[in-house]
Amino acid sequence: MSLNFDPDKPNYSFVTTDKDYKEALEDLEKRKVLAVDTECTSLDPFESKILLIQIATPEKSYVLDARKLDMKLLKGLLEDSTKLKLLQNSKFDYSQLKAHYDISMTNIFDTMLAERLLTCGLERRNSLGAIVEKYLNIKLKKEVRKSFEGLMSQVTEEQIRYAAMDVLVLFPVFEKQWELLQKEDLVKVARLEFSTVRVVAEMELRGLAIDAIKWKSVIVGLQKKRDELAAKIQETIRPLYKIQQMDLFGGAADVINLNSQQQLLELFNDKLGLAVASTGDSVLEFVNHPVAALMREYRAHEKLISAFGESILEKINKRTGRIHPDFQQIGADTGRFSCNNPNLQQIPRESKEAPFRSCFVPTTGYKYVVADYSSMEMRIVADFTGDENLIKAFEEGWDVHSATAALMFNKEYTPDFKKKFPDLRQAAKTINFGLVYGMGPGRLAVQIGVDTDTAKGYMTKYFETFKQVKAWLDSAARFAVKNGYSMTPIGRKRWYQMPDKSDPNYDRLIGGIERQGKNHPIQGANADATKYALVFLLEKFKELKVDGGIILTVHDEIVCEIREDQAEDWAKVQQEQMEKAAGLFMKKCKPKAEAIVSSNWEH
Repeated sequence: MSLNFDPDKPNYSFVTTDKDYKEALEDLEKRKVLAVDTECTSLDPFESKILLIQIATPEKSYVLDARKLDMKLLKGLLEDSTKLKLLQNSKFDYSQLKAHYDISMTNIFDTMLAERLLTCGLERRNSLGAIVEKYLNIKLKKEVRKSFEGLMSQVTEEQIRYAAMDVLVLFPVFEKQWELLQKEDLVKVARLEFSTVRVVAEMELRGLAIDAIKWKSVIVGLQKKRDELAAKIQETIRPLYKIQQMDLFGGAADVINLNSQQQLLELFNDKLGLAVASTGDSVLEFVNHPVAALMREYRAHEKLISAFGESILEKINKRTGRIHPDFQQIGADTGRFSCNNPNLQQIPRESKEAPFRSCFVPTTGYKYVVADYSSMEMRIVADFTGDENLIKAFEEGWDVHSATAALMFNKEYTPDFKKKFPDLRQAAKTINFGLVYGMGPGRLAVQIGVDTDTAKGYMTKYFETFKQVKAWLDSAARFAVKNGYSMTPIGRKRWYQMPDKSDPNYDRLIGGIERQGKNHPIQGANADATKYALVFLLEKFKELKVDGGIILTVHDEIVCEIREDQAEDWAKVQQEQMEKAAGLFMKKCKPKAEAIVSSNWEH
């Protein structure tokens, strides 16, 4: 394609005076589409200094010296919703501009997110360098980017030229991607993702507070329990070993190192005669022996300590006193968020032994409003399949797993079914969740503690009871294999690399595609609903002038921090908006959200 600029000699102006700045703004105000980028000294908006702000037209890039010019004059231009702004990884630039100049960009097109949508499930190459090389066959000198980190002196001509090119290339990339988004019918999904950028950036900037003292006490409790489990394992296996050693204090020394794979293999194979290939959790969960159970429990505590420990407290920002995690909007190919630095999505549900969530607390005078979708993935299954039995269970307000078990095993549904038939309900619950991930009878047998034949019988009964569910799952699997992609109701796609029929692993690879073809529409629809809800809630904050903001999302859960006297009213709004969001595509089975007001993160 023809370019409106010469890659070897790009047209740019380094703007350092008020006179040139005014002329640049006059030109930019006339344009309907602009490309925007920032060059900063740090990725952390609370620690960085903005050196340059580049704003380009298709023909020319204006590189603004942010150290000399009043960048707040850009507020009207960048907040103008009639102008389309092209950015790469717009969350970063939005956060920097918001933190430094209180500029809230609107009407964003993000080339990184667009590329992610166009390649979900395929090779992930979403950097600007990779995208530009793919669409324009131009190699950008991205190594120059690192030269801005910590820079305090005068910028060089090479840096200015680099900054200018970063925005000029966005116009032809946009043209290519826009054409593909239209061709693949992904415009609706792209608009949702671009609207979500602002919510995610604001959420990260707001951050959340943590009670560090309580957090440390939780870790100490877990360490104590871990050590007790380790001691119990050592005492249990001690009689199996002839040589008994003493420690420095006259007590019995450990028989083996519980973190040694070699010594554990010797224990399970030679001493216990269990014939295991490895001692990984995926193997031990199938081993019916008390030592295997103890070992899994010991490792679970060790994992919690290493994953969360005091390293989480190191993420507290020194300037804000809060934790500001990094969210990836399309962290999974299904469309779900992922989170790191730290990964708050890994924080387990509240429990007596590991009450991590209760350590996250609102600012004095504020409350948390925590809401999540009720049985969302099962409601989506009911909606997709139109299965009357499932839909009835939700309409009647029944416990869906008890209702499932009652139908499967010809029992009368009663409110106390869970108490009367716990084993049957557990089997139904495991199947309900497992079918979404293509679980087979082998895993079902392990999870509910029965033999494989019994598990097969359970699954047969399930699909005989819920015929429409089976029909939809089979159809979804066939669709993915036939078309090479799966799709959510709003059009979010996940592509599959189809194997060659001569591949010796062909059947296994096709089986994987079939499982993902069933899972993606369900999990992806859940992600779509959550993202629509986030966008709706941000608008409601502005409309109702509520003092607070969104601080966290974990799968289909949204947490807001709201001024105490407004929290109860906001809880109703949050619940309504979440149900409205899912209701955009759920028509047969109504979505339900539940919100509570709390003094910590719990639900």
